[in-house]
Amino acid sequence: FVVGCDVFKKQGSRTVIAKVKGHELYLDEFTSALPKGANSEDSTSFANSFIKTWATEMLLMDKAELNLPSEAKDVSAQLEEYRKSLIIYKYQKQLVSQRLDTTFSASQIEDYYNNNKKNFELQNNIARAIFVKLDKDSKDLEKVKKLCRSEKEEDRLELEEFCVQHAMAFHLNDKQWIPLEELLNQAPKTGYLNVNYFSSYNFAYVQDSTAHYLLDVKEIKYKNSVSPLEFEKQNIRNILLNQRKLELIQK
Repeated sequence: FVVGCDVFKKQGSRTVIAKVKGHELYLDEFTSALPKGANSEDSTSFANSFIKTWATEMLLMDKAELNLPSEAKDVSAQLEEYRKSLIIYKYQKQLVSQRLDTTFSASQIEDYYNNNKKNFELQNNIARAIFVKLDKDSKDLEKVKKLCRSEKEEDRLELEEFCVQHAMAFHLNDKQWIPLEELLNQAPKTGYLNVNYFSSYNFAYVQDSTAHYLLDVKEIKYKNSVSPLEFEKQNIRNILLNQRKLELIQK
C-alpha cells in the first residue's frame, strides 16, 4: 500500500486514492481511520476492506438518492434529534465522572445485601478451598498434604513459601469464594471427584502420569442457595454505583 502511494491522483492539495461514480476518497480520510501501529501487510488488508466498504456505501447512497421520494430523504429533524441526544449524553458522562462518589462503606454494602438476599441466588456451586499441584517426582507429597489440611498460621506460611518455590500450580486463599468447577477442572477427571464427593469429604488427592493434585475444601455453598456476602461484594458495589449515577443524572 505504501509503495503504491506515488500512483495516487492529486486533487488540489489532497491525494485521491479511490473513485466511484464521481465520488472520491482521499488519502487523509483513510489514514485517519488506519489503526495505529499497523504494519505494511495490515495496512494493505485494511485499505482493501476500507475502500470496498466506502465504495459500497457510495453506490448504495446513489441508489437511495435516486429511488427515495424527497420527503423520505429529509432527515434534518432526525439528525438534529441525534445531535441533541449525543451532546446531552456526553455532558452527563462528563458530569458523572467529575461528581460521582464511588466509595461505599462496609455497612452500606452489608445493609444492601441483608435487604436483598432473595436476589442473590447462586447459579453454580462455589467453594473456599486450597489447591496444590506438584510434580510427579516430588519428595514432599506427604508434607504438603499435612500443610494443606492444617489451620495453623505457621503452617499456612510454610505452605505458601513452599508453593512459590516448588509447586506447578496453586490456590491458597481459602477465604475467597470461587466456582467449585473451576477448581475441579485443575485436576484430572475421575468418576468420584465431584460436588457429591465433597458433601462427605473435605480432602481429595488425585494423581496422573505428570503430577499430584491436592484439594482441601473448607466450605461449599450449593447452587440455588443464598450467595455469601463475600462473593457478592463487587456485584453490590456495581449496583449501588449505578443507583448513585442515576440519581445524580436525575438531579
